Amino acid sequence: MEHQRTEFYPFYDPYRGGNMLSLTAKVSLSLSVGLFYVLAQFVAITDKMEFFEQSMWVLGAIMSTCIMALYAATMAFRKTLATIDRIEGKPRLTQEIVENWLRDDRFLMAGAGFATINTTIGHLMGVPTVLHESVSSLVLIYMGFLVGGFLAGMGLLSTAAVIVLHLRFAPTLQHTLDPNNPDGSGGIGTLGDSLWFFALLIGSVGVLVSIYLVNMQWSFMYKGYVQVIYLLWLAIPYLLAVSIVLIPGLAVRRQVSEYKSYKAKQLKEEQSRLYSSYKEFDEADDDEIIATKRELSDKMNRIEDQMEKLRKMRNSHIDAKDN
Repeated sequence: MEHQRTEFYPFYDPYRGGNMLSLTAKVSLSLSVGLFYVLAQFVAITDKMEFFEQSMWVLGAIMSTCIMALYAATMAFRKTLATIDRIEGKPRLTQEIVENWLRDDRFLMAGAGFATINTTIGHLMGVPTVLHESVSSLVLIYMGFLVGGFLAGMGLLSTAAVIVLHLRFAPTLQHTLDPNNPDGSGGIGTLGDSLWFFALLIGSVGVLVSIYLVNMQWSFMYKGYVQVIYLLWLAIPYLLAVSIVLIPGLAVRRQVSEYKSYKAKQLKEEQSRLYSSYKEFDEADDDEIIATKRELSDKMNRIEDQMEKLRKMRNSHIDAKDN
């Protein structure tokens, strides 16, 4: 019987009339937004050399990367939802997360909220003086702050939803783990891989943000509080990248460790009982008893095999594989 699955089609990646946006359309849209901004700012700014020396074009690259990262993360998140639905057998938890955290209105609110904050931060740090020489250039830089902040705000909400989903899912692992699964993670290896992928996407945006912040000649960097804001804005993407891997990883590690300890105790108790039964036949040699001893020996070997698989099973995606 096919399991029910949670559907996730946000406004930026809809499913209408049986069709979705193609990969070509997504890439084209992502590049178009960033390229349009870069060209508009280049035309508006009076000193063209400053456009390159202060890496102002990077803001357009940030926009394009954020959009493409959203699309890539959405595709990976759908696989995460499908995996959890398959493990749980019903889309109870995933449906709750999608409906309560990832509704379109929540995306719009998160985007608008962070856009406002990002624009305020850019204003507090002081827009470079060269941009004040042209009204259109000044308007464009604030629009860039708004658009970049809006896209980053949607990404921030998605990051929080992914973390909450894994924290809610972790306590159920003790009933669903399978040491025999070839992924070496009890059947949840794909979930950990997805988290590393999300972190990579966030980190790629973080690198561009770092380049932009470092190369821009902010007017108010001599102020102490601006330096604090500057360092915080530099750190946020990397903190998010670490958090989306580490927080679920620690929660999963705790549950898997408890499962392995409980399962190992059960196997050792069973092994002890089988060994005691085996010893009872030490002095016997008729065919029936020999057959029984062979059966007991096979069972003990299977238990040893299970204990070895249990020992090698990773506690979480942040742990190295035990070969």
